[in-house]
Amino acid sequence: MRLSVLLPGSLVSDAPGLLQKTVKVGWVGRTLAVFRVNRVIVYGDSHTRSKEDLDLICTLLQYMETPQYLRKLLFPSLPLLRYAGTLPPLRTPHHPLRGEREEVGDMREAVVVKVEKEGSILELGMSQKGYLPEKAKVGERMTVRLVEKKKDRIIVSRSSPSEYWGFRVEKRADLREALEAVKGDLRVGTSRYGKPLSEVQSRLVEEARKRGGMAVAFGGPYAGLFEVCSAQSLDPSCFDFMVNTIPQQGTSTVRTEEALSATLAIFNVLLS
Repeated sequence: MRLSVLLPGSLVSDAPGLLQKTVKVGWVGRTLAVFRVNRVIVYGDSHTRSKEDLDLICTLLQYMETPQYLRKLLFPSLPLLRYAGTLPPLRTPHHPLRGEREEVGDMREAVVVKVEKEGSILELGMSQKGYLPEKAKVGERMTVRLVEKKKDRIIVSRSSPSEYWGFRVEKRADLREALEAVKGDLRVGTSRYGKPLSEVQSRLVEEARKRGGMAVAFGGPYAGLFEVCSAQSLDPSCFDFMVNTIPQQGTSTVRTEEALSATLAIFNVLLS
């Protein structure tokens, strides 16, 4: 089942500096990977302090999702990545350690570094470069399967993984655009004012399986989803379900990253 998450750009607005913002996004990135989220959409909300916060979240999540051996090729030296060293490793299947996934039949992420007359040279993060017998665009990232090892290169082919392979990061101007991007999926909002999940879980799970995908939206540190909807003139009924996944919470507020962990853990059990 496809699983998408919608997060507000204000996610890091309560963090005082770049280091604290980076640490928070690192926690979020790990949570997304642990619960096999396929797509994360960061949307602008009225409490997003600046476009820079929106860009920061997307850049850090994209950086985390990229295998280490491809990061220097895809990410120039950016001020936003100053504290990227504090980001935890994902250790997802497409982030192999040295010596892993290097046999014929294995799959890896690759980036095109050169285009030749009849094919493309790829960086694989291995001792040899890959060769794809088709022309591609320099800088293009792709998933490939190792087909044949030769003396000077490894022949590869494009491939699609059947196992969890990380998350795609997207940016949208507001919640309306984010919801439009997941139109075919079951759209679930999370709020302390929503219905207790226990009251609707059977219908929710049935509908999610029927549609083959679910998108879960979260509010931010300064405004929950109902407040975000009100500020953006959006009717909360645009969500198929609005649920409370942390009933009888023991604190006056629940942080977005805490709600993310709790909610995805519950859905992981319900949908497995």
